[in-house]
Amino acid sequence: MTAVPRFGSRSPFEGISRRQVGRLDLTAHSVAMLTPSLTALGTGLMLPRMVGPGFWVSTLLGFGLALLISRVLEEFASRFSSAGAAYTYVAKGLGATVGMCVGVAMIVGYAALGGFGFSAATDRLGAAWEATGGGPPGTATAVALTVVAAAGCLGVIRRGVGFSTRLTLGVEVVAIGTLVVVLCQLVARHGLPDAAALSLADASIGRVVGGVAVIAGLTVAFESCSTLGLEAERPMASVPVSMRSSLALTGTLFLAANLVGAAVPEALAPSRRRWFDVDAATSPLDALTLLVLGISLLALALCAWTALSRLLFALAREGILPGALGRTTDGGVPAVAVWCAGPLVLGVPLLATVGAADRASVDLLHAATLIMCVTYGLAAVALVPFLRRLDELRARTVLLATTTLAGVVVVAVSRAGQVLDDGSVLPVLAGLGVLGLGLVWRVVVGRRPFVRVGLHDPPVVEDVVLLGGRGGGGGR
Repeated sequence: MTAVPRFGSRSPFEGISRRQVGRLDLTAHSVAMLTPSLTALGTGLMLPRMVGPGFWVSTLLGFGLALLISRVLEEFASRFSSAGAAYTYVAKGLGATVGMCVGVAMIVGYAALGGFGFSAATDRLGAAWEATGGGPPGTATAVALTVVAAAGCLGVIRRGVGFSTRLTLGVEVVAIGTLVVVLCQLVARHGLPDAAALSLADASIGRVVGGVAVIAGLTVAFESCSTLGLEAERPMASVPVSMRSSLALTGTLFLAANLVGAAVPEALAPSRRRWFDVDAATSPLDALTLLVLGISLLALALCAWTALSRLLFALAREGILPGALGRTTDGGVPAVAVWCAGPLVLGVPLLATVGAADRASVDLLHAATLIMCVTYGLAAVALVPFLRRLDELRARTVLLATTTLAGVVVVAVSRAGQVLDDGSVLPVLAGLGVLGLGLVWRVVVGRRPFVRVGLHDPPVVEDVVLLGGRGGGGGR
């Protein structure tokens, strides 16, 4: 007699909005975390001069490594869903202690990326004002702008994940459209590069690897859409596709910007502030472009804040954080977790308004890169024991995990070297500090009863469509 599978009536994550986010909106969340318009118009255009011959190899290797990381994470995401994302993946494979280290890394990493979003958005919006002929914004203006932006993001998050992801989709459509217009006008002025620009003659392996490390910093947190796994439609299908699609789109746009940048004479090269009128003090078109980039960066901050709140929510439901963070509103929003995530995201940007905003933005991005490298490397290691327990381990997945881990280590070492060469030790200390903090947290949490590390969302009755129901006997 065939056993009938039994489904529970409640999920450990009950109360959060379920099955509200479609695949396109979910992809938009990851695209916003990658900010393709910002990266293409900044690093993308300048990479040919930064790396020299072989710049396109850096791009292919950088995004290739990100796709390998995506494949590792997809092995987990296609088997279960959870708001804990990579933290849950690692806990499933390597246990509670390592999982807690990754949990700390993700909290710090998402908070750093959210802080980068607010800090860089304030910077770009101020630059947009200057491009119209206005004066540099003062400290009070920068603080007010950050507070207003944060209040707006909080209001959007409180409206629900369906509204926030759809708004993010609209912002990214406009931002990518702006990017395409800028690239087209540069091609109209300077043409496309000739075959010599793609030559590998005189290419430096060190500079190519350095370029890969730079690109790694632009692709961190692409997996954050998996924190919305509880709220996504068909999460075990849509989350893997969204991760892969966001990387493919961003990589294509970045490579296009590389090729356009290679054709622009160095004396006429656009900067991070001017693309239409390079030497002009005022430029309405550049002001509009900077405005769009600033709004896109706010979308990044919004998505990082959302992802962080879901991670805190998951940790609370597991008993690791106070239970209050696991409470939800009638609309399915983890409101307490959202409020608690706010100070983590906003602390550094507000402090940066009275200091060097540019330096703070760069340090935040460096810190997030190194911290997320720790997460990705441990996820690659966790894949092997995870699949072995399921009796699904294959030689190709071992090769995938090994290759990904090697790539992440090379990038992390190269990135740390770049940061230290720049005279900044804070990002490196942050990367090392999260491991120690995770171990301390594990010791504290280990003394508590009823802690369940690495919970996932099991099938419940409401998710199951019974054959012979409204869909008929031939439905899927």
